[in-house]
Amino acid sequence: MTRYPETMKRMHTPIDLIARTLWQVETDLSRGTDLTRLAEAVGVSRFHLTRAFSLRTGLPLGTYVRRRRLSQAAIARAAGESVTNAAFDAGYDSVEGFSRAFRSCFGLAPSSIRGPDDLSRITLQEAIEMTQPDQSETQVPEIRTIDPISLVGRSDRFDMKTRTRIPALWDDTVSEWHDAMIGGPTYGVCSDFSDTGEFTYSVAFPGEASEGLERLTIPGGTYAVFAHEGHISTIARTWDAIFAKWAPVAEYDLKDGPEFELYDADFDPAKPGKVAVWVPVVPRA
Repeated sequence: MTRYPETMKRMHTPIDLIARTLWQVETDLSRGTDLTRLAEAVGVSRFHLTRAFSLRTGLPLGTYVRRRRLSQAAIARAAGESVTNAAFDAGYDSVEGFSRAFRSCFGLAPSSIRGPDDLSRITLQEAIEMTQPDQSETQVPEIRTIDPISLVGRSDRFDMKTRTRIPALWDDTVSEWHDAMIGGPTYGVCSDFSDTGEFTYSVAFPGEASEGLERLTIPGGTYAVFAHEGHISTIARTWDAIFAKWAPVAEYDLKDGPEFELYDADFDPAKPGKVAVWVPVVPRA
């Protein structure tokens, strides 16, 4: 794998993490989808990279890389390349494995792509344009060390496509447990992340366990705390800035563990502010 220039990994640079990752993917499409090796090439942990990529693009990184490789293979087939050569050029060790992956991605066998007209039968994964986000300064967080926090709440499993249903989980929880949630902070907890983009989201609050509520604990430890000053509808920008801009050049590494949004007792969804994003960190070695 072509390594991104060392001087560009840890310096404060306008080329953010996602742009560096897209550059790396496009220069190395003929290699296998090794997310650990890709993360090493751009200078962050595998957990950090997969979270950052899915937050920015809405796609699991492994899925994007696989689709890009197979799309290039489809174009090669349309240009007359043999199935065997297309498989090996795409980084597959066997024609059988390549054919299974191709059919799973496009619904067709690679042998069915025989010319340019056949490309209209499938949906190719185009390269994500490597444009830059706004270059405003990333917020400097407060670093806090806390004890474990015991909560109760409701949880469900989401991915980057179904995360639009998270507000419904909030609505259902508030509708049934409004009285217990009034007067105190509430938490939106993300945990149990997978490389495929799935994660558990919990609407939680301090209280006693009862029927319909599950117990959960936010681990104690060190957290970077980012105040979100805007409207809650723009909080995705804060998450993206944390992973793609602040973390790659920070004095801390992101830790694989529950992350959460903390809503103040007087949070009003119609007004800006009163919410902070907490991410677990460890000092960089």
